Amino acid sequence: MSPSAQTAAPGTGSRNPYIDTLRGWSIFGVVCVHFAGSFVTTDQFAWSPSFFLGLTLNQVFGFAVPLFIFLSGLLAGASKSTPGLAAYYSGRAWRIGLPYLIASIASFFLLNHYEGWLALPDFHARWVWLFQHFFFYGVEPTLYFIPLILQLYLVQPLLKALPGWLNRLVPAIGSPHWALALTLSLLVLHVSLGVLCNRGTLDYYAWGRPNSLFWAVYFFAGLHFRSLTGLVSRRALGLGAAVALALAAGAMAWNFQHLTNRALVGRNFELNRLDFAYVRPEMLGYDLAMVVGLAAGVALGWSPRAGLAAYLGRYSLEIYLWHILVLYFGAWRFADVLASCRELPELIVIICGGTALVIAAGADSLKRSLAFATSHRIVLVKVD
Repeated sequence: MSPSAQTAAPGTGSRNPYIDTLRGWSIFGVVCVHFAGSFVTTDQFAWSPSFFLGLTLNQVFGFAVPLFIFLSGLLAGASKSTPGLAAYYSGRAWRIGLPYLIASIASFFLLNHYEGWLALPDFHARWVWLFQHFFFYGVEPTLYFIPLILQLYLVQPLLKALPGWLNRLVPAIGSPHWALALTLSLLVLHVSLGVLCNRGTLDYYAWGRPNSLFWAVYFFAGLHFRSLTGLVSRRALGLGAAVALALAAGAMAWNFQHLTNRALVGRNFELNRLDFAYVRPEMLGYDLAMVVGLAAGVALGWSPRAGLAAYLGRYSLEIYLWHILVLYFGAWRFADVLASCRELPELIVIICGGTALVIAAGADSLKRSLAFATSHRIVLVKVD
């Protein structure tokens, strides 16, 4: 067994500062993609300083969702607990499903989806809308990630056991090599779906962004990360990380060369294809390279000092669920706030960081309050 196999997965006894840091930067990036990106798609302000900052943040942090899916598989694969299926599914429903339901109901009523729902022609159409949006598209489009990750958690026991089953079926091929073969197969599926969506052959909003088949390669690679990294040496991992990050930098440079070419995207940026974020070839390659490069740090034992990013990473789910509502009621509703952001683009970054920090601090305070309440009971004693 190569040395890398010994550090391929985080320990389960304490938090891994590197993983928390990755999650923290990624969730900050998600907020930036949604808020900063809103300064890109308005033709009136194309090619302004706020446009360029918004475009940069929107594109550079495009790896955030793929990385989150990989880390979800990584943490699930590293877990040493072996609950029964009922306990496993109820745990996921309580930890992720319930908060998602609460955030979805809040978004449904507070972000004007209720009026559109009432305008549907009949009772059947309304229930179909609710089913599709709660379980696939997301009530608020940015919430698509939660149904997606729940779909992957639903099949996690199967995905985790599959290489072992195949090894018993064909003993000549070890479980790690089966894991590698399946990862490569899912990678082919991922790229194929991406190409078909990019060409318009498949609907990107059904087969791309919200579809678990498209994202399964990241989750599966995370689940079997220890086995996969055990097939290569530590030196090869370091070299692979450097090459992957260099390729990611090249893909992003190519991406910006296209996005800033006015002959290709139109004088007012009206011909842009930003919405196809995960299937444009340059971004498809960028996301894969970034995840490979950053994931190698887990196997190599990179351990940065836990800072603000790591703190945000501990509350990435809460930030993901609530950042759109906080941004809407704290910034998007106010024309003077948006005008200030265009005058001082630095405010875009400050608002994104502040949004993430406010939600994290609120979730932290609630968690501490609940822990205090459950561990301290007030008993009234009557003294005669």
